[in-house]
Amino acid sequence: MNRYHALREPVLLFLVGACLSISQFVMIRDFVTILYGEEVVIILVTAAFFMGLSIGYFLSLKFSEEFFESAFLIIAFLHLTFPFSYRMLAVGIARMDLGGYWYMALMFAYALIFSSIFAVFLPRRIHGETALQKMKVLYSMELIGFAAGFAVVGLSWNKGVDFIIPIYWALLAIVIHLALQKKTWTVAFVLIAVVAGSSLTQIDRHTTALLYENKHSFDKATTLMSINSAYQKVEVIGDEDGELYLYLDGLLNLNASDLEDLNYYIAEIPARLIKPVKTLIVGNGTLSSVPKVYPHSKFVQSVELDAGVLLAGEQFFTPTQKLAGLDRWNLIIDDGKHFLKTTEDKFDLVIMDIPSPLTIQEAILHTVEFYQLARSKMTAQGVIAVQLSGPLQHNNRTPARVVAALSKAFKQVMVINSDKADRSFAYASQQLPFNKSDVRKMTSDYEEDLEILSSFEVPFYLSKAVPLAVDNLDLVLRRGWERFTDRYFDDD
Repeated sequence: MNRYHALREPVLLFLVGACLSISQFVMIRDFVTILYGEEVVIILVTAAFFMGLSIGYFLSLKFSEEFFESAFLIIAFLHLTFPFSYRMLAVGIARMDLGGYWYMALMFAYALIFSSIFAVFLPRRIHGETALQKMKVLYSMELIGFAAGFAVVGLSWNKGVDFIIPIYWALLAIVIHLALQKKTWTVAFVLIAVVAGSSLTQIDRHTTALLYENKHSFDKATTLMSINSAYQKVEVIGDEDGELYLYLDGLLNLNASDLEDLNYYIAEIPARLIKPVKTLIVGNGTLSSVPKVYPHSKFVQSVELDAGVLLAGEQFFTPTQKLAGLDRWNLIIDDGKHFLKTTEDKFDLVIMDIPSPLTIQEAILHTVEFYQLARSKMTAQGVIAVQLSGPLQHNNRTPARVVAALSKAFKQVMVINSDKADRSFAYASQQLPFNKSDVRKMTSDYEEDLEILSSFEVPFYLSKAVPLAVDNLDLVLRRGWERFTDRYFDDD
């Protein structure tokens, strides 16, 4: 019995650390997706979670043991609604059009409820003459538990919450037993968890669909995939017309109908014009541009960082039969920067099919420094093709700043403005191997009124544009803040 009491507190703190790690991951991912995952949102949600921890530490010794046990028990049972209860509350806020302050209140309330309770354990168990020694042991156990929880999170990559939530509930059941030592409550928690766990997948998909119907204005949404990759939440949503949409952290990445136009301009046209020996595709996790480029290139190398996006692409956007037999195509799961730094190959065509620069990680791939790195791995007349996430205009917005960065790295930049694709595309090179006339002839049957800007015309649009660079990524936070405030706090 003495040995049991000696081990109970270290084991308890280990499990508290593990639960804290898992709940942090699930909650931050979910709230980032609910609020749409620009860099500003990621920072805000993370700050809310750690504020909850800080409040927990601050209040840990302010109340009695009886109050702590009662509060912990109530919150522990509330964790059986995790993460679905706050999704449904977000749905309610959207339905009633209550505005951004309600979303903020929801986020901070849940951060306080779900993280502060774990912060209370350590301070309440450090007391008496051996406080310092207990602090060393128990804090170390909590840190080790946090690392173990993160290992569990790692096992959940590219799986839905129906994988990690049962593990989380099992750990929390043991915490309840060790903290309260009341079998009745432990058994009750386990029984409810078992019943709820039998419908986790259905509840997950249903609450996700409701979010898209109410926050993204779908008439009727169907959740076809919802997984957490190592980098973001990856979701494939279908609408009532059968259209498929790929969302990353709650932000629309693409829909199946747009892929045709996007792939035509960013991949097929430059490949047909150049007839490259070697082509590099960075991004394009759906792999949909590979069949467009493959017939025109002797070798195609795809580099995609996120295995979760690849999984969505293979299942819903580019069936494996379309890629079968492409023996001159190779796929590597890697960071685009790392691949370019380490490869010895030289490419005639580099296709940058990546999301808009709404996070630091994405913005790095739109900078002068990255384009200079890409240039070093291109042949003398090699071309890099970039989609600009909108129309090029005479301003300091994203398309102009990306083109300005390209203009710093390459001598010639051509831009095409496509109404059909609802965005612009840039082709950059030290010496472009095609001209406006070549592009016009190639695209006339596809889009008759396509606007094409030569490398002599493009500078007019860049007089106000500051090139994106590693030491000048203000666009990420500024644009993210504008989108965030317009979405939630614009009363007009």
